[in-house]
Amino acid sequence: MTYAGTFTIDHLVKTELPPLPGSVMRISAMLQDMRVSQNAIAHAISLDPVLAARILRLANSPIYALQRTVTNLTMAVSAVGNRAISETILISGIGDSFGVKVMNSDTGKSIWFHLLATALAASDLCRLAKLRGSEEAFTCGLLHDIGKLIFLRADPDFYGRVMERGVDEGDLSTVEKEVFGFDHAELGFLAAESWRLPATVCNMIRYHHRPSMATEALAMTGIVSIADSLVTLRQAGQPIEGLLYSSAVASFGFNEIQFDYIWDNLVERLKELMNVFR
Repeated sequence: MTYAGTFTIDHLVKTELPPLPGSVMRISAMLQDMRVSQNAIAHAISLDPVLAARILRLANSPIYALQRTVTNLTMAVSAVGNRAISETILISGIGDSFGVKVMNSDTGKSIWFHLLATALAASDLCRLAKLRGSEEAFTCGLLHDIGKLIFLRADPDFYGRVMERGVDEGDLSTVEKEVFGFDHAELGFLAAESWRLPATVCNMIRYHHRPSMATEALAMTGIVSIADSLVTLRQAGQPIEGLLYSSAVASFGFNEIQFDYIWDNLVERLKELMNVFR
């Protein structure tokens, strides 16, 4: 398989990486400031009608099972809390940035499902391991394969075939390096740097397939790597024994019962998330 195009990794980041919507950065910063009121957060969300509708749908979803209908954003912000708001904003920003054409393609839907599932799994694993930063784990999980979306945006048909070959051969990164000269982890790392994301997030993306090579955020990189593997195996209907007995899993002390619980819980939450972002 040979790619007829001429793009380089720098060219891809410059031409195919969309900017994050300003509302994502602005509201995310507000959520980190304890002095900012819920009314102010609700007002900032209201300036983005699509995001506002999603927050209201989330607040009225079975996830929260509230006894009354939430009809305004201030109520919604109070009902779901800052963490859920932060997650929803990030999902909205990434999904909307890459556009309907990419996200609604069969390959795009598959990648997006995997990113959402990995984000939820990473957040749950972080809490199980009693590590601080479950919100950061969600972010890292959602962004770990951002390079795949950039490849897909550049050439949907060709990258779809690359992914199929990666599945057949059991190693997508090796196929990508053979075809393009670099893989989605390297591409995602540069994209995250271009978005000026924290160094911990950038390096997690770079090493999520090689966590032993990470030089910082070692625990978070390990958590995301495990979440990525768990979701990949469950999606494919493959056994998880190899993952269970890996040194990475052993270092955190996770077991099969915990993995089963995370996956079962995750599937239900994913259904609700898909309704929120329909």
